[in-house]
Amino acid sequence: MDTLIITLAPGERKQVEISDIPELSSENKLVNKSIAILRKTAPGILHYLSKQRLLSRLPEYLIEVRAGGMSEIEVRKYLGAWMRRKRLRRLLYVTLELLVMPFTAFVAILPGPNVVFYGLFVVFYFHFKAFLSLSKIKVEELNITIIRDA
Repeated sequence: MDTLIITLAPGERKQVEISDIPELSSENKLVNKSIAILRKTAPGILHYLSKQRLLSRLPEYLIEVRAGGMSEIEVRKYLGAWMRRKRLRRLLYVTLELLVMPFTAFVAILPGPNVVFYGLFVVFYFHFKAFLSLSKIKVEELNITIIRDA
């Protein structure tokens, strides 16, 4: 199991910072082709998509949370609220991407690789996987270790 380091920043707006995001990959052939095209044409989006992949695989990680003086109950509540916000945002993204995706077929007639379709497809794929996973994950079942400030 890999270790994931999360830093919680207390305040009104709950900030969650994830460190050491792993390289983006997928078992799906079409998604790998899309990733390869994006790596050449729009490499900036790959870090964002790596975060989406990480969200879809949270239970597979040992999670170290740097939480200052927060208790475990507070940390789990904080992460639960953060995961709910992420899930709702992913639902919005998936809905919008499904509405836009049919219109990318018109861009396919342009010469060169259809970056618009492949980009939208791979973003949709990782948003959808993150949404499904975040819908199933219970924060109580995550393997969390809390690291308190000294």
